[in-house]
Amino acid sequence: ELEKAATRLFLGCSRMVGASRTDAGAHANGQVAHFDVHGQRDSLESDLMMFNGFLPPDVKVLDIRYAEPGFDSLNSSIGKTYSYRIITGVPHPMQSRYRWWLFDRYCTQSRGKPLTPQDLHLDVVAMREAAASLLGTHDFTALADTRRAAGLGNLKRKKPYLVAKGIRPKRNSEKNTRTLGELEVIEEQNPVSGGQEVTVTLTGEGFLYHMVRVIVGALVEVGHGRISPAKFAKAVAEANRDAFPEAAPAHGLYLERVWYSESREELLSRCSNMDVRQALVAALAAKEALRRGERGGSGVQALSDDDGDGPPIKGITPTATVEAPTTPQPAAATAPQSSASALQ
Repeated sequence: ELEKAATRLFLGCSRMVGASRTDAGAHANGQVAHFDVHGQRDSLESDLMMFNGFLPPDVKVLDIRYAEPGFDSLNSSIGKTYSYRIITGVPHPMQSRYRWWLFDRYCTQSRGKPLTPQDLHLDVVAMREAAASLLGTHDFTALADTRRAAGLGNLKRKKPYLVAKGIRPKRNSEKNTRTLGELEVIEEQNPVSGGQEVTVTLTGEGFLYHMVRVIVGALVEVGHGRISPAKFAKAVAEANRDAFPEAAPAHGLYLERVWYSESREELLSRCSNMDVRQALVAALAAKEALRRGERGGSGVQALSDDDGDGPPIKGITPTATVEAPTTPQPAAATAPQSSASALQ
């Protein structure tokens, strides 16, 4: 939808490149995308109003601005922040698309229907203990969707003839290693239902395919006492994917922010302690070194997140922030989206 609207407003603009893909049904409050335009615009404020006039009500652009030459919404990013919202009480119909009601898991998993809301109550203390074991640099094989080939999006773009022949990159511990600087489990009372609402917030330099949703699903198992924090940490260390359930549903997931180098210190300030901060600094340095290698033509493939990838586009770019639920985002843009299969 954003790309379609952009072609109506910016004649001859390039294709959009988003900072991250979101699963169908997920949302974004801080998506970013970029595209190239010809010449200077008379008024970006006016363009912003016109842009939103072309968009459906569930997607809105919050900001458009010119980006630095060479800016790339995907490959210039240094990290992302996601949140996931869970509710144990009876959900309000208006919230059903924006939170995961745990009653659904009991029904689909044939665990027997809970008789009282207390049966759904999460032990947040145990969840926080398990979450703490994920901070820093780890092999997240146990907490990702291992059915997706490593770097498949990059391979499709750079060497489609290999994909056509059925050749797929293989995953290993190195490819599945990521660094988390923040993983918070926050408990609140839902203002509508009055029940327990839990928000899981994660910040890191990169995420594997479905990694956030699998982490949340595993933490819920800890919260319900089916996995202890010690067994949780042991399964992660052993890369045992079978120890954890399927990913949590997409509709509770939000992309909150995409981080760039100008906000590097703010990103590092979210780290829970100095050891985690140092791990994140090292991960960012390694990521930048790989990017330099790719730009220098050394044949080194830059690290790319499996939650979204796209080709770099050079040139003048506007940055936009979208306030809405569902779909991709525009030029060098920051945008929220909900219930959408944006940039897929």
